[in-house]
Amino acid sequence: MLGLAALFFVGSTVVFLGLEGGGGILLHVTQSVWLDLLVYPVLYVLAFLLLALMVPNMEEFEGWSKGWVVLAMILVPIAALVVTYQTYSGLDHRALHARGRQERATVTDVYWVDGGADPPAHVAELADPSGQPLPGTVSGDGLKAGQTVTVTVDPRGKIPVLLGTPSTGSGKFRTAGIAAGVEILFLAWAAYRGAADRLATKTTDNPKPRQRPDDVRT
Repeated sequence: MLGLAALFFVGSTVVFLGLEGGGGILLHVTQSVWLDLLVYPVLYVLAFLLLALMVPNMEEFEGWSKGWVVLAMILVPIAALVVTYQTYSGLDHRALHARGRQERATVTDVYWVDGGADPPAHVAELADPSGQPLPGTVSGDGLKAGQTVTVTVDPRGKIPVLLGTPSTGSGKFRTAGIAAGVEILFLAWAAYRGAADRLATKTTDNPKPRQRPDDVRT
């Protein structure tokens, strides 16, 4: 059972973290809003389904085991999204830190954006000294139209403008590592329970042949 659990654990860890890290890298490279809207819900549903596949008999759990099931189903998909987002954001910060150019910009508009199920977002649009709009938006908290601020701009124009000075992204990657650690903890539990369930099912489906009375030696 331990060998099967180890196989499940290694395989699921590679698949989960590979998908999450790959998603963050893909979003960083493409900088596509449409991919943003697609990747996160797909990743959430996929993480949920993969976890359910690992432990197929979750409805049979009782007591503290059921609590672990509920926590796993909630935390693993959320941790997957955090790993992807923090990887994506950390790579953006690292790129801006390495090649970004700081310049003064003017706040042209501040407004609220409907977040759907999430709270509305307060954002601001910016323009460079020549009046050309800068790509993307920044947090509008504390800003007002006509205000002058310092921003960091990607010379290639691929990464959205960042308000202030970018970090190296190490804090983002650290947060991604913590989320990955939480995810791995629950994957280890799911791998163990999944292996136990499968072996128990196999034993039930293939019972040992009963010995006939006349086969018993005296």
